[in-house]
Amino acid sequence: MSVRTNVIAIALATMSVPAAFAQSSSVFVGGERGWVDRPVQSSTTRQQVTNEYLQFRSNPVMADGGRYVGGQEGYAFPQHIVALQNGKLVCFDKIAHNPAPATPSDAEMGAFKQLYPA
Repeated sequence: MSVRTNVIAIALATMSVPAAFAQSSSVFVGGERGWVDRPVQSSTTRQQVTNEYLQFRSNPVMADGGRYVGGQEGYAFPQHIVALQNGKLVCFDKIAHNPAPATPSDAEMGAFKQLYPA
């Protein structure tokens, strides 16, 4: 890399640092201490946080359907159960499909069976 490219990259990285700390309340005091963090104000009470935590512990399912199982695995995501029934793929789970899975036409199934005879 050229010196100009390095200088531009460092300048862009330096400009993005304040955006990373936009939620914190820090003040520059100078000298040896540098920056001093102030407590962040919140409108959520301690009881609301506790209730939200207890609600999650009673049903540890995230918005995307992942279930918190703890430990090293962390989150387990639901898997679709699909099987071949009467020559067509059928989904046997209760997970919503967005969009619904495509079902092959009879012509496509015929071409598939010609290419891959069982």
